Amino acid sequence: MLAYCLPETACRLASLYAGIFACLQDRSTMISEFSLRCVARLLATTVAGSGCGAACAQAAGPELNQSFWLHLGAFRPHIDSVFRIDSNRTALPGSTINGEKDLGWADNETVGSLLLGARLGDRWRLEFEYFELDRAADAPLVERSLSIGDSSFALSARVASEFTSSVYRFTAGYSMIRLPQAEVGVAIGVHVTDFSVVIEGTAAVNGVTVARQREQRQELLPLPTAGLYGTWAFTRDWVVQGRVDWFSLSYDGYEGTLWNVQANLLYSFSPNFAVGIGYRLNDYEVKADRSNWRGEVNYRFRGPQILVEAGF
Repeated sequence: MLAYCLPETACRLASLYAGIFACLQDRSTMISEFSLRCVARLLATTVAGSGCGAACAQAAGPELNQSFWLHLGAFRPHIDSVFRIDSNRTALPGSTINGEKDLGWADNETVGSLLLGARLGDRWRLEFEYFELDRAADAPLVERSLSIGDSSFALSARVASEFTSSVYRFTAGYSMIRLPQAEVGVAIGVHVTDFSVVIEGTAAVNGVTVARQREQRQELLPLPTAGLYGTWAFTRDWVVQGRVDWFSLSYDGYEGTLWNVQANLLYSFSPNFAVGIGYRLNDYEVKADRSNWRGEVNYRFRGPQILVEAGF
């Protein structure tokens, strides 16, 4: 069994070059004899090189031959949340708020994730991923007063706040390069974020103090994406995976940009199960100018993750 495997094309080229080199080493013979020997040697090395594909397939292990796969992950990101909620009544811009600094939201959370994938034939694949991030705080404003929507929350006012986001990712991919030990493809899909921001506390509304004022915005944002993915089984048991999804679009009162980047290293400890570690980055910015919501959200989380995979 091979400890690691070159791509099949390189393997065949290596065999071919070996034959050419052997021919050149024997160039002292007559031209006709030299030509016959070259043809014979090239045929022999080409036939020997045909075993590269089978050897590579054996070395690749089960990862690239799965028809269905399931990933369960635990993601520990560092989170940066910046948002602004403008007044619906006057359209005046609200305060630009850093959720972690101004409201006391945790800047590190452990997030669970679920991914399901399936192959359709040899080159097509579908994937669905889901994860949810919820944070809340109840603390006085210690940095400054805040204008949120139609309300003004004074410095030292106690504010209860909550930010929830559920992320759904659907992609369809086509593997342009499909080798026994590696594949590279393109993907298109949709990245759906369902998020809600709630701010509640004593506030001034139109100059009148309200003991319990609540400002809330909720939005479902489906963002189309295009991306690349790749997998390389550099030994039978070890695999590197990566993907990049990107989006930038303006439509119907929305303007947004999205990046989803992941890189994982997996170890197959049995034909159907693997464990791994990785890193992921989600970064999106959405600006809205609609009747139900005016403002923006800049949301980034990045950090390590661990994975358990089952594939069949």
